Formats: sequence, structure tokens, C-alpha cells
Amino acid sequence: MKYIVKSSKIAVPIVIDTNILVPSLYMATPLFNFVLSGNLVPIWNEFMRLEAHEIIDRLARRYVERADVSASEVHYLLDLVLRQKGKVPEMPDDWPPHSPDRDDDPFLWAAIAGNAEYIISSDVRHMLKLKNIYGIPIGKPKDFFGWVKIAYPMP
Repeated sequence: MKYIVKSSKIAVPIVIDTNILVPSLYMATPLFNFVLSGNLVPIWNEFMRLEAHEIIDRLARRYVERADVSASEVHYLLDLVLRQKGKVPEMPDDWPPHSPDRDDDPFLWAAIAGNAEYIISSDVRHMLKLKNIYGIPIGKPKDFFGWVKIAYPMP
């Protein structure tokens, strides 16, 4: 297993698709809490960060009503979560497609470049159909939590 030891805690490097990340920021899900605690280290690149900011703006009206959180607050949280730690280079233009949706490939590239152990997504049309990329599993949040209990059993 690849892991980062952070003050006697294990921090698992993961890629979080924006379809999971942005709602997690608005709703403060358990996944978001694990990222803030340092137990999960998001792997990301600039393409992913810009896409997340775009989605925050697009969904702002819907989430402000539900969560009573402004888009500017969520932009701040995103930048807090995506500090320089976990940043990887951009996907090369000549990297061959691995997903039918080329916009998914920067996430797959980031997982490989950043030695991610898991990719969390809810994209049933493309990402989840892949099941894995070069041995890195791709699954929904509930699948990830099941995986992490096996990969990192509690003593």
C-alpha cells in the first residue's frame, strides 16, 4: 500500500471526481470531514480544480437553498482542500484516451501521476464502468469506505 504518514495517522491518496467533491463541499459529508482531518489526501491537477470551481458556480443557487452556504464560501473550502499538497502535473495532450468522455481522462491521469489508491466517482456512464485504471479501483463513496476498511484495518 502507498500511504503518507501524518502525525501517526495514515493519509490515503485519492482522486475525488467533481461530481462527488462539489456536493461534499456544500453539504459537509463524511468524505469531506475525512479530507479535512488529513486521513484522505486529494490528488488533483489544475484542470480538476477549474472544473470544480465552474461546477460550484453552476450549482450555487440550488445548494444555497439546501445548505445555506454561499458559493464564495465553497470556493474558499475548495481552495483549502486543494492546497499544494496532492497537486500533480497536467495530463499531456498526447495521453491516449481511457474513458469515452475525454474530460474524465485528467482525473485518471492524476490518479496515476499522484499514486492515488482509489478514485471516487458517481459517474455511472463512464468512470464507474471502467472499474479501475492500472489497478487503481474506481467506485462510489460507499464502495470506497468498504475498500478502505479492508485496505487499512483498524488495530
